[in-house]
Amino acid sequence: MQPNFDSWDLTPVAIPVRSRLHSIEPIGVGTPFVESLTGYMIRLAAAHAVRVSDLIEHELRASIPYFHSAAKIPNAINGVNENARNWVSTFERFTLRDNLQLLTLLPFASLLKTPCLIRRERAWCPRCYESRRAQGHDVYEQLLWSLRPVAVCPLHNTPLENACPTCHRRLRPLRAVSRPGLCSRCHQWLGSPQPPTQQGRQTDYQTWVAQQFGQLLEIAAFAQPNGKENIQKVLIGYVGSFSAGNRSAMAEAAGCRRTSFCSWYKGASTARVDLLLRMCHELRIELTSLVTGTIPMDPEAVARAEVAMQARRRCGVFPQRNTDQIRAALLLASEEQPAPSISEVARRLGYTTATRLYVADSNTCKLIVRNFNESGRGHWWRKRGAKFLDDSVIRRALDESLALEMPLPVNRSAKSLGFETESPLTARFPDLCLAIKAKRTNVQVARRIMAASALKAALSEDPPPTVEQVAARLGYASRNTTHIWEPKALGALGNVSRRNIAPHSQFQA
Repeated sequence: MQPNFDSWDLTPVAIPVRSRLHSIEPIGVGTPFVESLTGYMIRLAAAHAVRVSDLIEHELRASIPYFHSAAKIPNAINGVNENARNWVSTFERFTLRDNLQLLTLLPFASLLKTPCLIRRERAWCPRCYESRRAQGHDVYEQLLWSLRPVAVCPLHNTPLENACPTCHRRLRPLRAVSRPGLCSRCHQWLGSPQPPTQQGRQTDYQTWVAQQFGQLLEIAAFAQPNGKENIQKVLIGYVGSFSAGNRSAMAEAAGCRRTSFCSWYKGASTARVDLLLRMCHELRIELTSLVTGTIPMDPEAVARAEVAMQARRRCGVFPQRNTDQIRAALLLASEEQPAPSISEVARRLGYTTATRLYVADSNTCKLIVRNFNESGRGHWWRKRGAKFLDDSVIRRALDESLALEMPLPVNRSAKSLGFETESPLTARFPDLCLAIKAKRTNVQVARRIMAASALKAALSEDPPPTVEQVAARLGYASRNTTHIWEPKALGALGNVSRRNIAPHSQFQA
């Protein structure tokens, strides 16, 4: 009898595709502490037991357009430019991984602009290095550390370092012999269990920036390429909900220029990173909201917008009202008793003149003027049988003005009494008029000194406030008064606030 044998399966076995380089897994994907692409390159070279320069020269050079040596590869490959795309595609092809774009800011290319985004030098948190080595985990370079606005570690709340504690030299992002956690010059360990004794004081703004970017990196896998549209959507919602359509008021609350804010509002341009952070910080908008397009209803943001709205109304910025809304307000004013003047109605609606009211409904405006003239509240000399005012009435008005902390100008008191100029008042009561002018001068000098002190103090703040914010602190509706009083200090503050993130805050860590 023939024995039975099991048959052999001679079907060819499918061999998986092999990667040219080790397909090591990136660290921290989906967390605020995701690895950077430059750090991944350093770990990849260490996994092959070769120098970074050898890995690039012998494996990657032919695949990278406009190749540079390892010592000249900038941190920009962690950013949003075309160079970052080339490096990501090359590493994905050599390692057969499809998520390496998450090691850069490419998911937010439509939200973030290149200027003021990426550091030119290497930065790190010594306590992160030390804790990972103590726990037996791989040491790596975080993407968060390569961002120029980030000055503190959100995990340990300590300033980032950018100079080796041993050789005291600053380091490039990549060098031929770079290794994770080691100085590329003296090859000493950069970690430390405790923060340095002499460290810069981190501010609430720096902590907020680090936390916001950490949250942004956490949702990188779900980011959509419509950052500009989401910024426009959020700003339109803010302006409509918090400032009654007044873009100038919202621009003042955001601490940015009106022209820039309007450009972002219309979707004509994308905000520079430092300006975007300043606006989000002032309006209490999270960076993740600009990715999702949601509008946070922060009560503090509402209150700040309302204060700015009132300031802009004092400054004479027209609110956004359509013709029907203005016509409805005019009809109500035409039925009021006592009848208001057309100028009062214009000021009540936030306009400096009645031109917009006449454009909306000239007939109702004429009715308001007629009612006011018939009410007898107009200038006394226009009334039939009018008599000159008694001197006691004029003296009482001037005494009341002098008793104020900031007396009214004499010409304004004259107009309130029905005179066209201040000459009748200065002719009858020259001493009182001189006293009013002298007191106004003294108050203005005191305010000038206070404005100078406030401007000088603002230069040391981080982030530096805008000139409009300093003016609002002093109780002024615009920057014009401070510009006249302290042009030098104002110019210095303007230069710093335009940079938004002060230079010393970038390198003090």
